Amino acid sequence: MKKVILVDGNNLLFRSYYATAYQGNFMKNKNGFPTNALYGFVNMIHKIINDEKPEYMLVAFDKGKTFRHDKYKDYKAGRIKMPDELKAQFPIAKEILAYLGIKWFEIDNYEADDIIGTLAKKIDDENDYKGLIVSSDKDLLQLISNKVIMKLLKSKDYVMMSKETFYDQYKLTPDKMIDIKALQGDSSDNIEGVKGIGEKTALKLLQEYGSLEGIYDNIAYIKGAVATKLINGKDKAFESKDLVTIYKQVPLGFTLEDTKITNGNLEELKKTYENLEFYSFLKNMKIGRINNDFNVIEVEDI
Repeated sequence: MKKVILVDGNNLLFRSYYATAYQGNFMKNKNGFPTNALYGFVNMIHKIINDEKPEYMLVAFDKGKTFRHDKYKDYKAGRIKMPDELKAQFPIAKEILAYLGIKWFEIDNYEADDIIGTLAKKIDDENDYKGLIVSSDKDLLQLISNKVIMKLLKSKDYVMMSKETFYDQYKLTPDKMIDIKALQGDSSDNIEGVKGIGEKTALKLLQEYGSLEGIYDNIAYIKGAVATKLINGKDKAFESKDLVTIYKQVPLGFTLEDTKITNGNLEELKKTYENLEFYSFLKNMKIGRINNDFNVIEVEDI
């Protein structure tokens, strides 16, 4: 079965940037161009290649506002504007992927999560593929299936999540991550959820009633402060569920087979690494493959 690696590009670049930015360490080349996000990003891409030996791989990126902003004006409101130093590194990251022969994709009106979700559904629907998602974003856990697993990145390591490991942790199926987020909200995306309901209570309710809809169908049997919070927060709960549900019908215009890694352009890759002064990566380049033993840069969850 062909394994397709699906990488959350925005997630990797943000993690890499803030891992050093929080420490006041802004890597730059001799021309003053910022390189800290790129270094961590490239390091992780190399590590994925080295560890997984993939034949198929796609890196997905966000592209501005999406249909969720059109439906809910406060979606992701309050987020700090992307620093110019980080924004400048995105085009170079995409160039590097192209030189590595790795397909990247972004599309108006949709998030990277939706691109990954659409490809994950294709993997589920087609016989010849299985998938591995790479990100620290727990929203993507909802995509885990019999054929799709996730490498959930942590501060210094990762956890491999499957249907079985998800159930071991939450006593629910992976699609119920949608309902967990609907109840507890997600402050990073300004998704309110039900005020006063945290993960512990959300899990207890879902384990008993099965889904957000099941909880409200049985609201008469829920007592005390929890019932009051649920009643008062019903509209927000269903609004939140809509927001956190990953869309799986993005008009991609390509197939899973089109994510096959190509030969790329190693000469241009070498020039780019030289410009960025990524000498450790240059040292470890081999024809046709990148070979390195670097550990992923240590980052905090963001």
